[in-house]
This record gives sequence, C-alpha cells and structure tokens, in this order.
Amino acid sequence: MPKIESIKCRRILNSHVEFTNEFIIELADGSSGIGGSPQGETISIYEDDNVTTDPSKILQAIDHDGFIGNEINQEKFDSYLNQQIPNFGRNNVYGLSLAFFNAISECNQNSDIVDLDTNSMVSPFICFNILNGGWHAYTNPVLSDFHEYIFVTNISNLYDAVACHNEIQQVVREKLINLEKTSISGNVVHRFSTTDNRECIDFLLKICESLGVSDKFELMIDSSSGDLWNGKEYHLSITNNALYSREEFLEYWIDIINQYDLRFIEDPFHERDMENWRGLTNSQESCKVIGDNFYSSEPTRIAEGAQKKYTHGVIVKPNQAGTVTAVQKAIDVAQLNNQFVITSHRSISTESTFISLLTCSNNVKYIKIGPLMTDYSAVMRLNEILRLTEEPACK
Repeated sequence: MPKIESIKCRRILNSHVEFTNEFIIELADGSSGIGGSPQGETISIYEDDNVTTDPSKILQAIDHDGFIGNEINQEKFDSYLNQQIPNFGRNNVYGLSLAFFNAISECNQNSDIVDLDTNSMVSPFICFNILNGGWHAYTNPVLSDFHEYIFVTNISNLYDAVACHNEIQQVVREKLINLEKTSISGNVVHRFSTTDNRECIDFLLKICESLGVSDKFELMIDSSSGDLWNGKEYHLSITNNALYSREEFLEYWIDIINQYDLRFIEDPFHERDMENWRGLTNSQESCKVIGDNFYSSEPTRIAEGAQKKYTHGVIVKPNQAGTVTAVQKAIDVAQLNNQFVITSHRSISTESTFISLLTCSNNVKYIKIGPLMTDYSAVMRLNEILRLTEEPACK
C-alpha cells in the first residue's frame, strides 16, 4: 500500500479569481498528487457551511492522527477525512482526498475506488449550459428565476456536438446583444419583452429551429427551486413576483413540460417538498425528474429517493460528496437503484479533470459542462474526455 511521506498546502486561484487551498501529497516512493476543490454558489441545505480552517492546523491534525509515514489506502484515508468534515470543511476534505488519489495514480497503483482502465471508456453525452439566470448569472445572462437552461445533446460524436454547441452559442450571443438590460444582484442581465420564464425557452427553441438542429438537442432546466421557497410558497422574485402554493407549483411545472416537451428538469422543488417530488416523477414518462441539491450526492438519500420514487435521476458532484470514495459510492448506489446519473461541475471551479475520469470510468451517460465560453476549466474537462475515449490519429 502507498505511504504518505508529506502533505503540504498552497493557495491557488479558482475560476472566480478567488484564492482557494490546493493540497500536495507526496508518497514515500516519490510520487505526488495535487487536489483543489471547486465550490458551489447555490448550496443545498444538506451541505455544511464553508468551514474556514487554517490549513496548517489541518496538516498538524493529520500528522497527529498517524497518517504520515504509515501505509494507507484510499478508502481508509477517505473514511478518516469524512469524519473530519465538521473540523476541516468539506472542500478541504475533498482536496485532500483528490490529492491522495492523484498521487496513487501517478505511481501507477490501481485504485480500489475508481477504475483507471482507459481501454473501454466511452464519451458521455454532454449537457451544455446555454443561458444562465437566477442570482448568479454570468454567461449569456438573462432575467429568469431559474439558474440554467441547458441543451442535452443526443450526438454521440463529441466533435460534432461541440460544433453544434458553438453554432447555437454564436446566434444566442448575437441576439442577446439587442435586448434591454437590467441588473440582478450586481450582474447585468438581458431581459425579454415580458418577465415570463417561458420566454427563455421560446428564445432557445426558436434558435434551434432556425439552425435546423432541433433534433440534436433536448431541453433541460435547472430551476434550483430551493432558492425559490420562502417557507410557505414558491416565490418568483426575480421576474414577476408571482407566488405559488405547493400544489400550484406542481401544476406550473406540468404545464411547462407539456407545452415544450421538456425532457429534463433539475431540482423543480425544494429539498423537503417530498410529495411534489413524488407527484411530478410519477406523472411523467418522457420528462426526467432529477435530484441535485435534493440529494447532495449522498448515497443514503439517493437510495431512499429511488425506492420512494422521488426522482428518475441524480446529479453527482464530487466535492459535494466529500471524498473520492464517497462520490464513487454515490454513482454506484444510483446505478444500482436504476437512477440515471449526470455528473456535474460546480459554478466556481478549478482546473481539475477528475470528473472526466469519474464519468468515463463509470460509463455515466451524461456530464454537465459549462459554460464553455467563459470557463476554460470546462474546456479542459472536455479535452480530458477526448484523451480518455479517442484513439490518436495515425500519421
């Protein structure tokens, strides 16, 4: 088994040009690995608050608890880290777990957690972030209560999928330039002629129709509805200030699904609105109801949700799970319970491409990527998928 020789920490920049911790783990055989954690802007009620712990105290604790100089595998190290989340913080724990995994990978020791065999990996279908709304809208920002409007490609060839994405993005940006602008939470966003969220859908579907690519993409909405719940009702506070009871919001989504043949809906209700989750899921045959913040990549909740038919699918985010071991278990549990899986980036990212390996090694059908135009780390993850799944061309 590998033996940790030392653990160090330095500060690096994330995609929001903010400093974050990156851990460096060196093994006794000279191998080393780095790990820095992405962060989310929309945080589930199940995610811990961002714990700010002095990295030097974290390293002292790990040394004190006997993990330096002794043989250890990923599962044992992750088990320890998971217990330390309240003390170290979830993002620091994930960075440490990822650094250890990368160190093991460098010394070519097969991980017992993630299959490193690249011979049988296939590219997933890509969920392309096209429009952003909500309180944190940066790329193609629009006035909308919902965080993301996504095109899910059914094109298996990644080169063709990206080419279609670029064509759509070009037209989207050209058309947005001519719209009126307003400010939401300090961000300048484009607004349509009305404040109805349906205008965002109409806008995208008309572009696809004009380009002749309607058959190559399916529409997905990430509503992040935990942000819409005020404790009594669902409040569309960004657009028209409409208030919906639980029953009315269920009908709201059913109407949109039927009107637009919506195929994927992510977090349509807040995390504890169980009856609506079950009601919408059981009412749908073509639209897939997906839990993101609803599950927060926690295996026990995923298993329970599948058994109670709360969802059809699961969003899995590595740092949300906390460790490499935990995120692998989340995927295993979802697949075992017939939930389809979408792996996903976080909105504040690092350049790590671990999610690409995780997706391809588990034959996960979908990965959520983006926004390509403003976050180059998303491009890096797509490049890694190409390296894992495409054979180099011969001269």
